[in-house]
Amino acid sequence: MAVLSQVLAQDPTDQPDPPAPTPTGIDVFANVTLYEPDGSVQVTTPRTESLPNNTVLAAWNDPSSKGSIAVYRSKNSGYSWYPLGTATSDSGKRLLQPHLLYINGTYGDDTGTTLLAVNAVDDRTTTIELYTSGDQGESWDLASEIVSGGPLNNATAAVANPYLVHNGNSITVFYTGAGDKTHAQKIVQQTTTENYDSWDSPVDVVTSQFQSDQPAAPSIAKIANNKYIIAFQYGLRNANASTYTYPIYYKITSNPQNAASDRTRDIHVDTGLVPSGVPSVTWTPLGGPNGTIVLSDSKSNSVFVNQYLGEGEWWELSTTAGRAFGREVTVPPNDQKKLRFAGGAEWSGSGASQILITVMDLQKALGA
Repeated sequence: MAVLSQVLAQDPTDQPDPPAPTPTGIDVFANVTLYEPDGSVQVTTPRTESLPNNTVLAAWNDPSSKGSIAVYRSKNSGYSWYPLGTATSDSGKRLLQPHLLYINGTYGDDTGTTLLAVNAVDDRTTTIELYTSGDQGESWDLASEIVSGGPLNNATAAVANPYLVHNGNSITVFYTGAGDKTHAQKIVQQTTTENYDSWDSPVDVVTSQFQSDQPAAPSIAKIANNKYIIAFQYGLRNANASTYTYPIYYKITSNPQNAASDRTRDIHVDTGLVPSGVPSVTWTPLGGPNGTIVLSDSKSNSVFVNQYLGEGEWWELSTTAGRAFGREVTVPPNDQKKLRFAGGAEWSGSGASQILITVMDLQKALGA
């Protein structure tokens, strides 16, 4: 080992440059265009996933897609985007309703794998499929067909809305389940351990005592005290009518793989607004010992926040992001003082749409 005098005597020009520091903060910005389709296609429900080194992946629901789904990448925390890879259906089915998950570490024999769950759709069937990528989203392989149901235009027969959760040594996919004799629709989950193609039998997560109720479109986040929140739209048929309303309900559970017995809760907001439609939920350590749950609905520019582990009242927090159907909210792991939004077309479904990204200063908005 060189003595200290020898180290000091070395010519500094002989030393390699130190590595450039990795940025950890994220600037705020509003309504950056991630993707703009041709014509008047209604692109909706974008889903993003953070990877190391300020990298973010994104995919979204594009009903005009034919046999594949595009994945875009940003290398500056969501400010600029470019096309990266494509997951392609072996059977030519449309790939809709994506959800991305990056395994930050080792799972089974793989390290740093990115997962993409989709609904593979044709005129007669829906199938929840799982694709994997070992190069951070550039190439994709079909890993498994998890569950199948009836056509997408039959809400009580189709499977839909997959959502992936990594919990310990298991991967769980939550989805809207096809109806049975007791439930027109329900939310179920299936779990695999140490691989991607051997799934346990379906387990009910959300059901109703009323056959006509239609819980759907789950979104899950881990919160404080090792608990989870499972948020979902709850289709309720209006009295003496065939129309439905879609308020957002939720469960708080210690075990997302066995949440059937946890009670279903509605959301009481300080302004009286009822969050509705496909939800997205996330959690930030800001806001006290319990942190803050942040929930987006499909009809409001605002988000809804709770700092009591899902107990008590929620309050409405205005944002700089436009409203959108299935708008996503995410706390970036490289700057937990910020909140990222990803949105597409609005609820009305008319006119052209874009996929837009916004990052707001959540710490400032909460006064935390």
